Amino acid sequence: MSKPASVVILCALAVTASTVSLGAGIACPKGTSPNGEQTPDVNEAWCEVQWHGATVMHGPYRSWWSNGKLGTYGQYVYGKAEGKWRGWYKTGELQGEEWFENGKSVKVIYYDKKGHVVSEPET
Repeated sequence: MSKPASVVILCALAVTASTVSLGAGIACPKGTSPNGEQTPDVNEAWCEVQWHGATVMHGPYRSWWSNGKLGTYGQYVYGKAEGKWRGWYKTGELQGEEWFENGKSVKVIYYDKKGHVVSEPET
């Protein structure tokens, strides 16, 4: 299972066999199973389904910073990011928006912590 390439917006972390907080905070579509992972910095939740012999993400994906603030909000369709994804700084300000079609990024907008459009997100 791989997450979209825009690591800054999506707070992407490697998915391992170790899972906790299985799907907490999300509503999975019928036929999918909730899953999740917790690290010292981020909690993640997603839905997954068996598709063409593989387990793939399908349905909502969310991550939360260790302080409880939402970090990432997006959707998978049979293992591929789809539609509008949003990411937030740990302090809660919107960091960026990214649009996906069939797992490919088609548009990205980054914001600084004051809400101004910037070419690169703040770290």
